[in-house]
Amino acid sequence: MSIWSAIGLSVIATCCYQVGMVMQKIGADRMPRLELTLRQREVFGAFLRSPIWLGGMGVTIAGWLFFLVAIANAPVSIVQPVLGFGLCLLALFSVVFLKERLLPFEWMGVALMVAGVVLLGISGSRDAGGRGVVSSAALLGVSVTLLALLALAVPLGRSGRGASLPVLLGFAAGVLIGLAALYTKGLFLSLESGLPWLAWLVFLPLVLAANMGGIWVQQAGFQHGRALIVVAMNAVTNKVVTIIGGMMTLGEFLPGDANLAVARLAGFVTILAGTAILTRFGGAEIGQATRAPVRA
Repeated sequence: MSIWSAIGLSVIATCCYQVGMVMQKIGADRMPRLELTLRQREVFGAFLRSPIWLGGMGVTIAGWLFFLVAIANAPVSIVQPVLGFGLCLLALFSVVFLKERLLPFEWMGVALMVAGVVLLGISGSRDAGGRGVVSSAALLGVSVTLLALLALAVPLGRSGRGASLPVLLGFAAGVLIGLAALYTKGLFLSLESGLPWLAWLVFLPLVLAANMGGIWVQQAGFQHGRALIVVAMNAVTNKVVTIIGGMMTLGEFLPGDANLAVARLAGFVTILAGTAILTRFGGAEIGQATRAPVRA
């Protein structure tokens, strides 16, 4: 599969993610308050009985399947940043169908996202067939460091000191989803290396745990603050985790050609900048009018 085909699948995946996120936001606003504890069976049950929330999860899972095909055939440090293109599509959707106006600064964000995706495609066009190698020790070190950072950050947000809880929950969701992407790529690389036991017994449980944890934390973030804040932190954080983590743990180094290396770095920077600008289209106000009273 060419790098452009993988990028196309990533764009389809992010479209599903955006639709699913909006549906999850609407559903979460109608649910009892979700806390970061396992002792809340009634709340979990309410989510699992919500048709719109389950529908959003179904659309998200469909996007995840497209993502799996893309990440199996391209570096995670390219595929995951492309997922930010969904914010660009959501912005254009708001202009065409919702008759909203984009400010010049926001149009610049759209242009940056498009340019970044093109630059990443160009940078990978000559080495799309290259195989990465997972470094288990490096991946373990990155995982422990990030999880330790989360263990310190979330209690700080609960205490009211420093960053707000929605910001920290968005950051936590981004870290977990970014790690899930690294584990997913590690799973495929393990299978390619003839290590199925490592893929199924180690990486598969990590993929499921990280993805479920990211979804859980994101829903809590939706209920504790504006989706704009949660989505912004999630979007930027998971891209930074996969870009840096992919290079450190999966052998996804910059291309040997200097021009292609510059193109890839420029693609990373422009996508991150465009993501930061376009996070206002993350569904911040959707569902606010339908928020249900929180049950004690």
